[in-house]
Amino acid sequence: MGDWVGFLLRSVYFYCHFVGLNNFEYDWRTGRVFKSWRSSLYAFTVNAVLTISLIFYWIVKKHNTNLIFVSANKLHEYVTIIIAGLKITTGLITVLNRWLQRSQIMRLTKDIIRLYLANPQVKKMIRWGILLKLFSGCAIDLFQVLLFVDSASRQAQTVMLGIFLRTCISFISNLALSQHYFVMLFVRAQYQIANMKLRQVIEESRRLSYLKQRKGVFMTRCCYLSDQVDDIAKVQSQLQSILAQLGEVFGIQGLMFYSGYYISSIGVYYLTYSVYRYGHENLNMTVNSMVLGGIWCAVFYIDALINCFNMLYMWDHHGEMLRLLEQRTIFASSLDVRLEESFESLQLQLARNPLKMDVMNIFPITRSSTAAMCGSVLANSIFLIQFDMEYF
Repeated sequence: MGDWVGFLLRSVYFYCHFVGLNNFEYDWRTGRVFKSWRSSLYAFTVNAVLTISLIFYWIVKKHNTNLIFVSANKLHEYVTIIIAGLKITTGLITVLNRWLQRSQIMRLTKDIIRLYLANPQVKKMIRWGILLKLFSGCAIDLFQVLLFVDSASRQAQTVMLGIFLRTCISFISNLALSQHYFVMLFVRAQYQIANMKLRQVIEESRRLSYLKQRKGVFMTRCCYLSDQVDDIAKVQSQLQSILAQLGEVFGIQGLMFYSGYYISSIGVYYLTYSVYRYGHENLNMTVNSMVLGGIWCAVFYIDALINCFNMLYMWDHHGEMLRLLEQRTIFASSLDVRLEESFESLQLQLARNPLKMDVMNIFPITRSSTAAMCGSVLANSIFLIQFDMEYF
């Protein structure tokens, strides 16, 4: 069977260049990350044309901001404008951030490739995660295009340019989010490899601790295990450095994405209620747009759950490493001093530099904070529906 994972990753790589998201090049085989006038000029041209066209269209052209509900009240229009404006702003910030932080992104890419070359088996471990993400991402883009085309068939021809520009911006945003997902998936796989090695070292260390010491073989084996623990500590430090760089590079984008998920969820709940209350006939909403919109929302939130759980599982892998290190308390007191020091050094490293994932030090990425966010979405959706019932 061919290397279909490598083929998919190469396809994503070239697609990112095609839409202007990547403004540098890299080679997975050699680990080389470099700038080139060809990729820089092409990305700059695509980004400039898209940004200028979008600004010109939204400032100069007069068009209907609500492409789904032909007949809508003011509250519907306000909600739709806020959701669309936030998505466009997210895309433009993503494009700008790629140029402002190009050096940091290149350094992050270099660190990831270096770790991949040290553990190439990681590609096999993450193959189904890659396939799942590509399926959900392509489904979002496909149904969004179908929804916009169906809506544009009931609009003037001048709306087609706006639909095309918004679609391009959406593609860029989804690709940037996919890149973040792939990095987190890679770090998770590296953590799993480190935990497997640590589990083997602890099991053998536990067995050695109950054996009678033998000067030659015993000392040699303890030194070998100590080197293994030191290598695990080095990899763990590199992984947390990658997570820290990822938080810095995707900080403002992460804030926009979380805001987009939050506001879009409230808007979707409200618009779903509006269809139920007024009926799609009164809103001049076709059955095709209802079906396409429902499928798109389902795929959109499935993709959001995939992204969310990909980050939350990181806590599980980190917690597993901490639990494994706690098992050294059952060792007998006959291990070599160097091996004991290696274990203590790894524990001290984890204590000094605890795992931290947040969005610009504003929103921590944990299960409790995610549950609180979902509760807030439901509460605000109810408030918006009550406001509609009271005043519209």
